[in-house]
Amino acid sequence: MNFKTIFSIAALALAAVSANPVNNIATIKKECEGDGLATFYINDNGEYTCLRQHHKEENLDYRTCFFTDAEGSVVCVEEGFNNIPSCSKNSGATDYEDCAEKFIRFIDHDDKLPYRIRKFPTHEKIFSNYEIDFKECNGNNGVLLSYKTRDNYVCLEKATPKKVKMLSDKDCFKYNDEIHCVVQDNTSAKACVRGAKEYDHERCRRILSIHGIKEINN
Repeated sequence: MNFKTIFSIAALALAAVSANPVNNIATIKKECEGDGLATFYINDNGEYTCLRQHHKEENLDYRTCFFTDAEGSVVCVEEGFNNIPSCSKNSGATDYEDCAEKFIRFIDHDDKLPYRIRKFPTHEKIFSNYEIDFKECNGNNGVLLSYKTRDNYVCLEKATPKKVKMLSDKDCFKYNDEIHCVVQDNTSAKACVRGAKEYDHERCRRILSIHGIKEINN
Protein backbone atom coordinates (compact mmCIF):
# COMPACT_ATOMS: atom_id res chain seq x y z
CA MET A 1 0.00 0.00 0.00
CA ASN A 2 1.64 3.23 -1.12
CA PHE A 3 1.62 6.58 0.66
CA LYS A 4 -1.07 8.02 -1.61
CA THR A 5 -3.43 5.15 -0.82
CA ILE A 6 -2.78 5.43 2.93
CA PHE A 7 -3.40 9.18 2.79
CA SER A 8 -6.68 8.68 0.92
CA ILE A 9 -7.94 6.13 3.45
CA ALA A 10 -6.97 8.39 6.35
CA ALA A 11 -8.76 11.33 4.76
CA LEU A 12 -11.92 9.28 4.25
CA ALA A 13 -11.80 8.07 7.85
CA LEU A 14 -11.38 11.62 9.13
CA ALA A 15 -14.30 12.79 7.01
CA ALA A 16 -16.46 10.00 8.39
CA VAL A 17 -15.58 10.89 11.98
CA SER A 18 -16.25 14.57 11.31
CA ALA A 19 -19.64 13.74 9.82
CA ASN A 20 -20.77 11.62 12.75
CA PRO A 21 -21.95 14.50 14.99
CA VAL A 22 -24.03 15.92 12.15
CA ASN A 23 -25.51 12.52 11.39
CA ASN A 24 -26.22 11.96 15.08
CA ILE A 25 -28.03 15.29 15.36
CA ALA A 26 -30.06 14.52 12.26
CA THR A 27 -31.02 11.15 13.75
CA ILE A 28 -31.92 12.67 17.12
CA LYS A 29 -34.06 15.32 15.41
CA LYS A 30 -35.82 12.71 13.30
CA GLU A 31 -36.56 10.49 16.29
CA CYS A 32 -37.67 13.45 18.40
CA GLU A 33 -40.15 14.72 15.83
CA GLY A 34 -41.18 11.33 14.47
CA ASP A 35 -44.68 11.26 15.95
CA GLY A 36 -45.51 14.86 15.05
CA LEU A 37 -46.01 15.86 18.69
CA ALA A 38 -42.55 17.23 19.42
CA THR A 39 -40.19 19.93 18.21
CA PHE A 40 -36.41 19.67 18.18
CA TYR A 41 -34.35 22.75 19.04
CA ILE A 42 -30.60 23.30 18.75
CA ASN A 43 -28.49 26.43 19.21
CA ASP A 44 -25.12 27.56 17.87
CA ASN A 45 -23.37 26.08 20.90
CA GLY A 46 -24.60 22.59 20.09
CA GLU A 47 -27.08 22.54 22.98
CA TYR A 48 -30.27 20.78 21.99
CA THR A 49 -33.53 19.61 23.43
CA CYS A 50 -36.78 18.01 22.37
CA LEU A 51 -40.07 19.42 23.66
CA ARG A 52 -43.09 17.17 23.36
CA GLN A 53 -46.76 18.05 23.80
CA HIS A 54 -48.52 16.37 26.72
CA HIS A 55 -51.91 16.46 28.39
CA LYS A 56 -51.75 18.35 31.67
CA GLU A 57 -53.64 15.49 33.35
CA GLU A 58 -50.71 13.13 32.76
CA ASN A 59 -48.25 12.27 35.52
CA LEU A 60 -45.39 14.55 34.52
CA ASP A 61 -43.45 14.71 37.79
CA TYR A 62 -40.45 13.04 36.19
CA ARG A 63 -40.18 15.63 33.40
CA THR A 64 -39.33 19.31 33.09
CA CYS A 65 -42.50 20.89 31.71
CA PHE A 66 -43.94 24.29 30.81
CA PHE A 67 -47.36 25.68 30.01
CA THR A 68 -47.39 27.45 26.65
CA ASP A 69 -50.82 29.12 26.80
CA ALA A 70 -53.68 30.00 29.13
CA GLU A 71 -55.76 27.04 27.93
CA GLY A 72 -53.31 24.59 29.47
CA SER A 73 -51.14 23.34 26.61
CA VAL A 74 -48.08 21.62 28.05
CA VAL A 75 -44.69 20.78 26.56
CA CYS A 76 -42.07 18.68 28.33
CA VAL A 77 -38.40 17.93 27.80
CA GLU A 78 -37.74 14.47 26.40
CA GLU A 79 -34.79 13.18 28.40
CA GLY A 80 -33.45 10.94 25.63
CA PHE A 81 -33.18 13.80 23.16
CA ASN A 82 -31.73 16.50 25.41
CA ASN A 83 -28.15 17.45 26.29
CA ILE A 84 -28.90 20.50 28.45
CA PRO A 85 -28.28 19.59 32.13
CA SER A 86 -30.54 22.34 33.50
CA CYS A 87 -33.47 20.88 31.54
CA SER A 88 -32.96 17.30 32.72
CA LYS A 89 -34.58 15.90 35.85
CA ASN A 90 -31.93 13.16 35.86
CA SER A 91 -28.81 15.31 35.52
CA GLY A 92 -28.42 16.40 39.12
CA ALA A 93 -28.04 19.93 37.77
CA THR A 94 -31.68 20.79 37.06
CA ASP A 95 -32.32 24.54 36.97
CA TYR A 96 -35.89 25.37 35.98
CA GLU A 97 -35.30 29.08 35.29
CA ASP A 98 -32.17 28.43 33.24
CA CYS A 99 -34.03 25.82 31.21
CA ALA A 100 -36.94 28.23 30.68
CA GLU A 101 -34.51 30.92 29.54
CA LYS A 102 -33.00 28.55 26.98
CA PHE A 103 -36.49 27.60 25.79
CA ILE A 104 -37.25 31.29 25.27
CA ARG A 105 -34.04 31.76 23.29
CA PHE A 106 -34.94 28.82 21.08
CA ILE A 107 -38.31 30.29 20.11
CA ASP A 108 -37.42 34.01 20.10
CA HIS A 109 -37.67 35.30 16.54
CA ASP A 110 -37.42 39.03 15.77
CA ASP A 111 -38.33 39.96 19.37
CA LYS A 112 -41.49 37.87 19.22
CA LEU A 113 -42.36 34.97 21.52
CA PRO A 114 -45.25 32.91 20.10
CA TYR A 115 -45.89 31.31 23.50
CA ARG A 116 -46.45 32.70 26.96
CA ILE A 117 -44.26 30.23 28.82
CA ARG A 118 -45.46 29.63 32.37
CA LYS A 119 -44.44 27.39 35.23
CA PHE A 120 -45.90 23.90 35.34
CA PRO A 121 -48.08 22.96 37.18
CA THR A 122 -48.81 26.32 38.89
CA HIS A 123 -49.16 28.55 35.79
CA GLU A 124 -47.02 31.21 37.52
CA LYS A 125 -44.92 33.63 35.51
CA ILE A 126 -41.28 32.61 35.43
CA PHE A 127 -39.87 35.99 34.40
CA SER A 128 -41.32 39.43 35.12
CA ASN A 129 -39.49 42.07 33.13
CA TYR A 130 -40.00 44.45 30.25
CA GLU A 131 -38.06 42.42 27.68
CA ILE A 132 -40.05 39.21 28.14
CA ASP A 133 -43.41 40.98 28.42
CA PHE A 134 -42.64 42.98 25.27
CA LYS A 135 -41.74 39.85 23.31
CA GLU A 136 -44.77 37.90 24.55
CA CYS A 137 -47.12 40.80 23.82
CA ASN A 138 -45.52 41.41 20.43
CA GLY A 139 -45.53 37.72 19.55
CA ASN A 140 -49.28 37.47 20.15
CA ASN A 141 -50.16 40.42 17.90
CA GLY A 142 -50.30 42.83 20.81
CA VAL A 143 -48.80 46.25 21.41
CA LEU A 144 -46.89 47.27 24.54
CA LEU A 145 -47.48 50.90 25.54
CA SER A 146 -45.32 52.60 28.16
CA TYR A 147 -46.26 55.49 30.44
CA LYS A 148 -43.57 57.94 31.65
CA THR A 149 -40.96 55.20 32.09
CA ARG A 150 -40.20 52.10 30.06
CA ASP A 151 -40.94 49.80 32.99
CA ASN A 152 -44.47 51.15 33.51
CA TYR A 153 -46.37 49.56 30.64
CA VAL A 154 -49.60 48.00 29.42
CA CYS A 155 -50.02 45.23 26.87
CA LEU A 156 -53.05 45.55 24.61
CA GLU A 157 -54.31 42.82 22.30
CA LYS A 158 -56.89 43.24 19.59
CA ALA A 159 -60.25 41.74 20.52
CA THR A 160 -61.13 38.88 18.18
CA PRO A 161 -64.58 37.34 17.59
CA LYS A 162 -63.42 34.39 19.68
CA LYS A 163 -62.71 36.68 22.64
CA VAL A 164 -65.80 38.92 22.41
CA LYS A 165 -67.71 36.90 25.01
CA MET A 166 -64.95 37.55 27.53
CA LEU A 167 -64.79 41.34 27.13
CA SER A 168 -66.80 41.92 30.32
CA ASP A 169 -63.94 40.38 32.27
CA LYS A 170 -61.34 42.68 30.74
CA ASP A 171 -60.45 46.35 30.52
CA CYS A 172 -61.00 47.18 26.87
CA PHE A 173 -60.51 50.39 24.94
CA LYS A 174 -60.57 51.74 21.41
CA TYR A 175 -57.12 51.94 19.86
CA ASN A 176 -56.64 52.88 16.20
CA ASP A 177 -60.43 52.56 15.82
CA GLU A 178 -60.36 48.92 16.92
CA ILE A 179 -61.18 47.32 20.25
CA HIS A 180 -58.13 46.26 22.23
CA CYS A 181 -58.06 44.71 25.70
CA VAL A 182 -55.48 44.75 28.46
CA VAL A 183 -53.43 41.57 28.82
CA GLN A 184 -52.82 41.67 32.54
CA ASP A 185 -50.14 39.00 32.47
CA ASN A 186 -47.91 41.27 30.37
CA THR A 187 -48.81 44.53 32.13
CA SER A 188 -46.82 46.24 34.89
CA ALA A 189 -49.02 49.34 35.38
CA LYS A 190 -51.02 48.24 38.44
CA ALA A 191 -53.90 50.63 37.68
CA CYS A 192 -54.67 48.35 34.72
CA VAL A 193 -54.31 45.04 36.56
CA ARG A 194 -57.53 43.69 38.01
CA GLY A 195 -56.90 42.16 41.40
CA ALA A 196 -54.15 44.64 42.26
CA LYS A 197 -55.04 47.01 45.09
CA GLU A 198 -54.04 49.93 42.85
CA TYR A 199 -56.47 48.86 40.11
CA ASP A 200 -58.54 51.76 38.77
CA HIS A 201 -60.18 51.59 35.33
CA GLU A 202 -60.41 55.37 34.98
CA ARG A 203 -56.77 55.86 35.94
CA CYS A 204 -55.83 53.10 33.51
CA ARG A 205 -57.68 54.96 30.76
CA ARG A 206 -55.86 58.20 31.62
CA ILE A 207 -52.51 56.40 31.53
CA LEU A 208 -53.30 55.08 28.06
CA SER A 209 -54.84 58.31 26.77
CA ILE A 210 -51.41 59.67 25.82
CA HIS A 211 -51.36 56.96 23.15
CA GLY A 212 -54.75 57.99 21.76
CA ILE A 213 -56.70 55.36 23.68
CA LYS A 214 -60.43 56.03 24.09
CA GLU A 215 -63.36 54.37 25.81
CA ILE A 216 -65.21 51.96 23.53
CA ASN A 217 -68.41 54.05 23.50
CA ASN A 218 -66.56 57.22 22.41
